[in-house]
Amino acid sequence: KLANILFTRELAKRLRGTGVTAYSLHPGVIATELGRHVGDTMGQVFAFIFKLAMPFVKTPESGAQTSIFCAVDESVSEQSGLYYADCAVTQPAAHALRDGDPERLWELSEQLTGLK
Repeated sequence: KLANILFTRELAKRLRGTGVTAYSLHPGVIATELGRHVGDTMGQVFAFIFKLAMPFVKTPESGAQTSIFCAVDESVSEQSGLYYADCAVTQPAAHALRDGDPERLWELSEQLTGLK
């Protein structure tokens, strides 16, 4: 998740002035099938706690709302590079805001993928 935020910040910087925007976001905890084997890997106690939490997690449809918001809402068209949660700009953790880290991640990504 940190890499997504850093990458988005650098992408937004590189796209500045083009009319193309980039956003990073946290959709929330979503009720999907990803946790179906939690008992096998984390134990039955954790599986029980996981099931108790299920009424408080978002449906896939609800979890998609922030992605949809960022894609279609005109109010964010000039806010490239920001981090969203629950359809609103949200401040990420401080280590996601350090200057220089987005550019270093971008450059490392270019090297690792052979693009530079």
